[in-house]
Amino acid sequence: MTMPQSNVIQPGTLPTVILLVDDQPIIAAAVQRMIASRKDWTLHYCQDPARAVEQALQIRPSVILQDLVMPDVDGLDLVTAYRRQPALQETPLVVLSSKEEPQTKARAFELGANDYLVKLPDPVEMLARLHHHAEGYKAALQRNAAYAALAASERHLQEEVRRAAEYVKSLLPPPLVEGAATSTWRFVPSESLGGDAFGHHWLDDTQLAIYLLDVCGHGVGPALLGVSAMNVIHSSAVPGRDMRDTGAVVEGLNDLFPMDRHNEMFFTLWYGILDVKRGRLRWTGAGHPPALLVHPDGSLQRLESQGLMIGAVTGLPYESSEVEIRPGMRLLLYSDGIFELQRPDGQMATLDDFIRHAGPAAVGADPLDAMLAHARAVQGAAGFKDDVSLLQVLYQP
Repeated sequence: MTMPQSNVIQPGTLPTVILLVDDQPIIAAAVQRMIASRKDWTLHYCQDPARAVEQALQIRPSVILQDLVMPDVDGLDLVTAYRRQPALQETPLVVLSSKEEPQTKARAFELGANDYLVKLPDPVEMLARLHHHAEGYKAALQRNAAYAALAASERHLQEEVRRAAEYVKSLLPPPLVEGAATSTWRFVPSESLGGDAFGHHWLDDTQLAIYLLDVCGHGVGPALLGVSAMNVIHSSAVPGRDMRDTGAVVEGLNDLFPMDRHNEMFFTLWYGILDVKRGRLRWTGAGHPPALLVHPDGSLQRLESQGLMIGAVTGLPYESSEVEIRPGMRLLLYSDGIFELQRPDGQMATLDDFIRHAGPAAVGADPLDAMLAHARAVQGAAGFKDDVSLLQVLYQP
């Protein structure tokens, strides 16, 4: 992954630039003598106040030192003119006045001045105030540059995640639209992308492999592991295993994807074989939420996962289970993102909450959309913190 170049301004790399706006050259000479000891400071002098804003925009000073009493231009009006420029709104502005006038001082601060000096102060005080304002301003620039770089990096990462999500979605199978088993699915990736993957494919004319897996964690890494496992299942590439033997397939996957070889990531899995000729469904679950067998009247059977998640402990045996499936029944697989939801009151929704709603929803006109709408209503938000995958297969021989 190529990250964008950082534009963060490093500490110590910004020069100190002072713009003095005063109609009297003698004041400029005096200020120049005051700062002569600071070899890293640069003084720009503007004698014509009508050009002050233009010059400030050109040189972008660290501090503007501004006289208040000048011919033709009111110094307070000039303070307002600086602050009208977006590029100068945060530039420290120190006003100079020949008198200590509380009303003038208050008005200067009201219009946007940062400091007020009666000219000319002791050189030690002048240097201290200029240094204080300049360093504060440069620190703010560094902070803003860091925030901008962080925002650019986050936008880049979000784009990478979006592209990864689109890639994962492109690998998911097209729905089955005819034959003894038809299917429909929904995949809603989270903003940070999880590790959901699912699919189905015919092993022969009568046996349909159906599966859904969920890798722990979020980001591109879990997504890639999910895609890898999905490809192994889809290509029947589990070494030495008959893909019709669900227990053997899950055992083989468990040996192929140990956590210590995959950055400590594991995944849950539900893998089943629908025999459309015999009307039988065999399955093996590995730490995954129970699949739901939905009867035409909306009643449910839970097809539980009996084994541990994939990758936790190699060499484990996994058992197969089998159930009769009759015409009109639907198999519903899902990831935990559809039920692990935080309600607006801070309470967490439960699997049982989802299952109670899933039965009636599954036999409706738009079952999966109804489940998504219900989940969004439960959490009071459209987006999900984890991937949400829903896969439904209708048996209609």
